Amino acid sequence: MHGTSSTITRPVQDEWAECEQELHATAMPDVQRYENDLRALRAEADRLQDLGTFDQLVDAWPSASETGADRRLRLVRGAAFARRARDIQAATDARRIEERIASARAAGETWVVLQETGNQGAKAAAPFSTAAMHLASGLATVSMAQYATMTNTLVYSLTIIRLNTKSGALIDATPGLEDWLETKDRGELDAAIDRWRRRIETGDVEV
Repeated sequence: MHGTSSTITRPVQDEWAECEQELHATAMPDVQRYENDLRALRAEADRLQDLGTFDQLVDAWPSASETGADRRLRLVRGAAFARRARDIQAATDARRIEERIASARAAGETWVVLQETGNQGAKAAAPFSTAAMHLASGLATVSMAQYATMTNTLVYSLTIIRLNTKSGALIDATPGLEDWLETKDRGELDAAIDRWRRRIETGDVEV
């Protein structure tokens, strides 16, 4: 139970998210309240720094949520738990990406897929997002398919970014390449991905 997809932690995380949303929504019109909430939130978040897993957060929540009639304190604490949960998830994701990079490099691969949602190889048109990094240079292709606003038409896009070759962390979202592509033609996207990968592999890029 160490990921946000856990069916056990999900209801609790939803509760934390609701606390966070209500806290900010009700504080914004009142500057003094906002500043007080922010200080309280930081203090609560600091107290959670030693909790390094979702299990630990979930176990700590019942006692933290027992605030009597103080609704505001419950919102602050829920928001702090939501923030810490995001930090834990980010650290988990970072470790997973580093492991993927290390495994791909050990296997002698040229590219490694760092993040993927949907199925880019599916025959039926459907949304997807794929980030694949060139292990030697850190240049990565980010390809996506998303429905255009208010339509059921997929729009495909491609961009090139630069990542850290060991961690996969973003170095430059716009490394100076004339790379941006947006099209409704899937074949054009696939051709552009192949073209950019060949250029990157041969060093035919200037950044």
